[in-house]
Amino acid sequence: MCNVIEKEGKTISEAVMNACEELGVSKSEVEIEVIREDSRGLLGIGGKKAIVRVEVKSEGLSEKGVRAKRTLETILGFISASAGKVKISETEDRIALELPQTEDKRHLVGKGGEVIKALEYVVGRISSKNIQEGKTKRVAISVDGRRNGRKRETDVARKVAEAARKARESGEPQTLERLSAYERKTAYVALKKMSDVKYESIPVGGNSKKIVVSAKN
Repeated sequence: MCNVIEKEGKTISEAVMNACEELGVSKSEVEIEVIREDSRGLLGIGGKKAIVRVEVKSEGLSEKGVRAKRTLETILGFISASAGKVKISETEDRIALELPQTEDKRHLVGKGGEVIKALEYVVGRISSKNIQEGKTKRVAISVDGRRNGRKRETDVARKVAEAARKARESGEPQTLERLSAYERKTAYVALKKMSDVKYESIPVGGNSKKIVVSAKN
Protein backbone atom coordinates (compact mmCIF):
# COMPACT_ATOMS: atom_id res chain seq x y z
CA MET A 1 0.00 0.00 0.00
CA CYS A 2 1.92 3.03 -1.28
CA ASN A 3 1.49 6.71 -0.47
CA VAL A 4 2.64 8.06 -3.84
CA ILE A 5 1.46 7.04 -7.28
CA GLU A 6 1.65 8.23 -10.88
CA LYS A 7 -1.45 7.77 -13.00
CA GLU A 8 -2.64 8.77 -16.46
CA GLY A 9 -6.01 9.74 -17.90
CA LYS A 10 -7.60 11.40 -20.88
CA THR A 11 -7.63 14.61 -18.82
CA ILE A 12 -5.86 15.79 -15.68
CA SER A 13 -9.10 15.39 -13.71
CA GLU A 14 -9.50 11.82 -14.90
CA ALA A 15 -5.88 11.01 -14.04
CA VAL A 16 -6.33 12.43 -10.52
CA MET A 17 -9.57 10.49 -10.06
CA ASN A 18 -7.86 7.25 -11.18
CA ALA A 19 -5.02 7.84 -8.72
CA CYS A 20 -7.35 8.63 -5.81
CA GLU A 21 -9.43 5.52 -6.49
CA GLU A 22 -6.33 3.31 -6.45
CA LEU A 23 -5.01 4.94 -3.27
CA GLY A 24 -8.42 4.78 -1.60
CA VAL A 25 -8.51 8.46 -0.64
CA SER A 26 -10.44 11.60 -1.61
CA LYS A 27 -9.02 14.48 -3.67
CA SER A 28 -8.84 16.67 -0.55
CA GLU A 29 -6.41 14.20 1.06
CA VAL A 30 -3.73 14.36 -1.63
CA GLU A 31 -1.17 16.68 -3.15
CA ILE A 32 -1.15 16.72 -6.95
CA GLU A 33 1.75 17.32 -9.33
CA VAL A 34 1.04 17.44 -13.06
CA ILE A 35 3.76 15.51 -14.88
CA ARG A 36 2.24 15.97 -18.33
CA GLU A 37 -0.87 17.76 -19.52
CA ASP A 38 -3.22 16.08 -21.95
CA SER A 39 -3.05 17.06 -25.62
CA ARG A 40 -5.40 16.24 -28.49
CA GLY A 41 -2.78 16.15 -31.19
CA LEU A 42 -3.39 17.15 -34.80
CA LEU A 43 -6.69 15.90 -36.20
CA GLY A 44 -6.81 13.40 -33.36
CA ILE A 45 -3.41 11.97 -34.24
CA GLY A 46 -0.51 12.01 -31.82
CA GLY A 47 -2.61 12.95 -28.79
CA LYS A 48 -1.17 12.28 -25.35
CA LYS A 49 -2.85 11.42 -22.08
CA ALA A 50 -2.32 13.48 -18.94
CA ILE A 51 -0.01 12.10 -16.25
CA VAL A 52 -0.15 13.18 -12.62
CA ARG A 53 1.82 12.33 -9.52
CA VAL A 54 -0.43 12.06 -6.48
CA GLU A 55 0.84 11.87 -2.91
CA VAL A 56 -1.25 11.32 0.20
CA LYS A 57 -0.89 14.22 2.64
CA SER A 58 0.93 12.88 5.69
CA GLU A 59 0.68 16.04 7.85
CA GLY A 60 3.59 14.85 9.98
CA LEU A 61 2.21 11.33 10.31
CA SER A 62 4.32 8.20 10.11
CA GLU A 63 3.87 5.76 7.24
CA LYS A 64 2.10 3.40 9.62
CA GLY A 65 -0.22 6.21 10.72
CA VAL A 66 -1.24 7.00 7.15
CA ARG A 67 -1.82 3.32 6.42
CA ALA A 68 -3.73 2.73 9.63
CA LYS A 69 -6.14 5.59 8.91
CA ARG A 70 -6.74 4.44 5.36
CA THR A 71 -7.11 0.79 6.41
CA LEU A 72 -9.69 1.61 9.09
CA GLU A 73 -11.69 3.80 6.71
CA THR A 74 -11.71 0.98 4.15
CA ILE A 75 -12.94 -1.56 6.71
CA LEU A 76 -15.59 0.82 8.01
CA GLY A 77 -16.86 1.31 4.47
CA PHE A 78 -17.98 -2.32 4.54
CA ILE A 79 -19.52 -2.43 8.03
CA SER A 80 -20.93 1.05 8.67
CA ALA A 81 -22.76 3.45 6.39
CA SER A 82 -22.48 6.41 8.76
CA ALA A 83 -19.02 6.19 10.35
CA GLY A 84 -17.59 9.16 8.44
CA LYS A 85 -13.95 10.19 8.29
CA VAL A 86 -11.40 8.94 10.78
CA LYS A 87 -9.45 11.51 12.80
CA ILE A 88 -5.86 10.68 13.59
CA SER A 89 -3.16 11.86 15.98
CA GLU A 90 0.22 10.37 16.86
CA THR A 91 2.56 10.33 19.80
CA GLU A 92 5.96 8.70 20.12
CA ASP A 93 4.43 5.31 20.83
CA ARG A 94 0.79 5.44 19.77
CA ILE A 95 -1.41 6.04 16.73
CA ALA A 96 -4.83 7.23 17.94
CA LEU A 97 -7.72 6.81 15.48
CA GLU A 98 -11.04 8.39 16.41
CA LEU A 99 -14.40 8.04 14.72
CA PRO A 100 -17.02 10.78 15.00
CA GLN A 101 -20.44 10.16 16.52
CA THR A 102 -22.23 7.50 14.49
CA GLU A 103 -25.58 5.73 14.47
CA ASP A 104 -23.70 2.40 14.44
CA LYS A 105 -21.72 3.17 17.61
CA ARG A 106 -23.09 0.21 19.56
CA HIS A 107 -22.12 -2.26 16.84
CA LEU A 108 -18.69 -0.72 16.31
CA VAL A 109 -17.84 -0.83 20.01
CA GLY A 110 -19.35 -4.24 20.80
CA LYS A 111 -19.92 -5.81 24.20
CA GLY A 112 -17.00 -4.97 26.45
CA GLY A 113 -15.34 -3.21 23.53
CA GLU A 114 -14.51 -6.49 21.73
CA VAL A 115 -15.19 -5.05 18.26
CA ILE A 116 -12.84 -2.14 18.90
CA LYS A 117 -10.20 -4.54 20.18
CA ALA A 118 -10.54 -6.67 17.04
CA LEU A 119 -10.30 -3.61 14.81
CA GLU A 120 -7.18 -2.44 16.64
CA TYR A 121 -5.54 -5.82 16.10
CA VAL A 122 -6.45 -6.09 12.41
CA VAL A 123 -5.59 -2.47 11.56
CA GLY A 124 -2.34 -2.72 13.50
CA ARG A 125 -1.24 -5.88 11.67
CA ILE A 126 -2.17 -4.61 8.21
CA SER A 127 -0.60 -1.18 8.68
CA SER A 128 2.66 -2.65 10.04
CA LYS A 129 3.34 -4.90 7.06
CA ASN A 130 6.45 -4.13 5.04
CA ILE A 131 7.17 -0.72 6.62
CA GLN A 132 9.79 0.74 8.93
CA GLU A 133 8.53 4.22 9.87
CA GLY A 134 6.26 3.97 12.93
CA LYS A 135 6.23 0.16 12.85
CA THR A 136 6.33 -0.27 16.65
CA LYS A 137 3.61 2.27 17.38
CA ARG A 138 0.46 0.88 18.99
CA VAL A 139 -2.86 1.46 17.20
CA ALA A 140 -5.66 2.67 19.51
CA ILE A 141 -9.19 3.23 18.22
CA SER A 142 -12.09 5.10 19.79
CA VAL A 143 -15.70 5.56 18.72
CA ASP A 144 -17.21 8.84 19.93
CA GLY A 145 -14.64 8.88 22.73
CA ARG A 146 -15.33 5.31 23.92
CA ARG A 147 -12.87 2.48 24.55
CA ASN A 148 -9.72 4.42 23.91
CA GLY A 149 -7.09 6.71 25.40
CA ARG A 150 -7.53 7.98 28.94
CA LYS A 151 -10.98 6.46 29.35
CA ARG A 152 -9.68 2.96 28.70
CA GLU A 153 -6.68 3.51 30.98
CA THR A 154 -9.04 4.72 33.72
CA ASP A 155 -11.26 1.64 33.29
CA VAL A 156 -8.28 -0.71 33.59
CA ALA A 157 -6.85 1.15 36.58
CA ARG A 158 -10.23 0.86 38.30
CA LYS A 159 -10.35 -2.90 37.68
CA VAL A 160 -6.81 -3.30 39.00
CA ALA A 161 -7.56 -1.29 42.14
CA GLU A 162 -10.69 -3.35 42.82
CA ALA A 163 -8.88 -6.67 42.31
CA ALA A 164 -6.06 -5.55 44.61
CA ARG A 165 -8.55 -4.48 47.30
CA LYS A 166 -10.35 -7.82 47.19
CA ALA A 167 -7.04 -9.71 47.28
CA ARG A 168 -5.94 -7.81 50.39
CA GLU A 169 -9.25 -8.20 52.20
CA SER A 170 -9.98 -11.85 51.36
CA GLY A 171 -6.45 -13.19 51.08
CA GLU A 172 -7.59 -14.97 47.90
CA PRO A 173 -6.08 -14.41 44.43
CA GLN A 174 -8.17 -12.25 42.10
CA THR A 175 -8.21 -12.69 38.32
CA LEU A 176 -8.30 -10.00 35.65
CA GLU A 177 -9.48 -11.47 32.35
CA ARG A 178 -10.55 -10.25 28.89
CA LEU A 179 -7.78 -7.67 28.69
CA SER A 180 -6.14 -6.70 25.41
CA ALA A 181 -2.35 -6.50 25.15
CA TYR A 182 -2.56 -2.73 25.58
CA GLU A 183 -4.82 -3.08 28.63
CA ARG A 184 -2.45 -5.62 30.19
CA LYS A 185 0.42 -3.15 29.84
CA THR A 186 -1.70 -0.52 31.57
CA ALA A 187 -2.54 -3.02 34.32
CA TYR A 188 1.14 -3.90 34.85
CA VAL A 189 2.04 -0.24 35.29
CA ALA A 190 -0.67 0.18 37.93
CA LEU A 191 0.26 -3.05 39.75
CA LYS A 192 3.96 -2.17 39.94
CA LYS A 193 3.01 0.88 42.00
CA MET A 194 1.34 -1.33 44.64
CA SER A 195 3.95 -2.60 47.10
CA ASP A 196 1.54 -4.89 49.00
CA VAL A 197 0.37 -7.05 46.08
CA LYS A 198 2.02 -9.33 43.54
CA TYR A 199 0.83 -10.56 40.18
CA GLU A 200 1.49 -13.06 37.44
CA SER A 201 0.42 -13.29 33.81
CA ILE A 202 -0.96 -16.69 32.77
CA PRO A 203 -1.60 -17.77 29.14
CA VAL A 204 -5.17 -18.97 28.55
CA GLY A 205 -4.94 -19.97 24.90
CA GLY A 206 -3.64 -18.31 21.75
CA ASN A 207 -2.36 -14.81 22.48
CA SER A 208 -4.78 -14.32 25.37
CA LYS A 209 -3.57 -13.99 28.95
CA LYS A 210 -5.10 -13.39 32.35
CA ILE A 211 -3.52 -11.53 35.25
CA VAL A 212 -3.78 -13.01 38.72
CA VAL A 213 -3.37 -10.55 41.60
CA SER A 214 -2.48 -11.75 45.10
CA ALA A 215 -1.72 -10.06 48.41
CA LYS A 216 1.89 -10.32 49.58
CA ASN A 217 2.38 -12.28 52.76
